[in-house]
Amino acid sequence: MTRRTQRLAGRIATTLVALALAGCEWAPLTREGEGVTLARPEHVQNCRRLGEATAKVKSEVGGIARDPATVAEELGNLARNAAAGMGGDTVVPSGQPVWGEQRFTVYRCRQGR
Repeated sequence: MTRRTQRLAGRIATTLVALALAGCEWAPLTREGEGVTLARPEHVQNCRRLGEATAKVKSEVGGIARDPATVAEELGNLARNAAAGMGGDTVVPSGQPVWGEQRFTVYRCRQGR
């Protein structure tokens, strides 16, 4: 193999690994987080605001952008997990994701918690 071919093969291998990893879920939902709802602002009008949570995941791997839907799902999972730790049962995005980071407002909507 020539040096040029070796470099090309290395780049291809790196790209394939990055693409494979881009499909992996890195922020699974915990058992506690499963009890938290991801809602819209109009759904929390009668809820108690508990605070804010910021979620952050990788938006790129090896310089290659990850699937925006996967990134959004992982951000939601992290926010739901954080809300459960705060005693919340509902989260509402406070804005759009930017470079794999998004803020959420945490609420308690259900009675008896």
